[in-house]
Amino acid sequence: MAFEIPYHFSESFTTNVELLLQRQGGALVPYVSMGSYTGKSAQVVKQFGTVEFQTKTTRSGDTTWSDIEHKQRWVFPTDYNLALPIDNEDELRMLNSPLSPYTEAMRKAAARKMDDIIIDAFDGTSKTGTNGGTSTTFDSGMEVAVGATGLTVAKLRAARKLLLENHVDLKSEMPLIAVTAQQMDDLLGETEVTSADFSAVKALVSGEVDTFMGFKFIHTEGLDVDGSSYRKCPFWVPSGMHMGMWNGLETKIDERADKEYTVQVFMRMTVGACRTQEGKVGRILCAE
Repeated sequence: MAFEIPYHFSESFTTNVELLLQRQGGALVPYVSMGSYTGKSAQVVKQFGTVEFQTKTTRSGDTTWSDIEHKQRWVFPTDYNLALPIDNEDELRMLNSPLSPYTEAMRKAAARKMDDIIIDAFDGTSKTGTNGGTSTTFDSGMEVAVGATGLTVAKLRAARKLLLENHVDLKSEMPLIAVTAQQMDDLLGETEVTSADFSAVKALVSGEVDTFMGFKFIHTEGLDVDGSSYRKCPFWVPSGMHMGMWNGLETKIDERADKEYTVQVFMRMTVGACRTQEGKVGRILCAE
């Protein structure tokens, strides 16, 4: 007798993956703003320029209006999917368990992909203007130059200064920086001999703390390099990066008649990410 697939398997599987993703997530997913959307695009945030008071020069004169610049930042979705075959009925029965290896494998795949999407958006082209018709490239003024060195305390100070110069309120939002193991080791090597920061960096590298120089450090080995093979370490505040999801994670579990009735787990997600404001996102280039 054929093994029937209970309908609740799909619902349970999706719920388990979403719960695991929410709890464990990717390295970067918990540190960006999130939104749920429908349609072919979404307006993430309206941006308004600055205005200044004018000096009054006449009594009872006509009112002089000032102009304020209006902008919009948009996020556009991309579709992703993943399909796995189920070999036997015993494995199929495990699908409604959060301990299922299929649940864990797909959770990790979703988390990695979301992190990759965020990493690409850090210095990718964002869309502004009416219906996202204007391309906004990464602001090169928000880059800390490589200086033929790895990650240093001086570079962290420079990054923090850039955020402050762009009026980012670091009292209400903690700045974040993504690094690989190499950059953590760079800091430890720089401070070991001469700096009083050595004990703080040692605790950071060992995982006892995750903050240093006012930044919260996020470890990921997924960071890109530029054309000169310098590691691009992004720094930002949570409101400066946004990830949008369309319809959440969707899962189907059914038999494939074209594959000798092998049971297939199919998952898809529609996701996009963008910077919300240029002054809230930067990068440090590090030699390795």
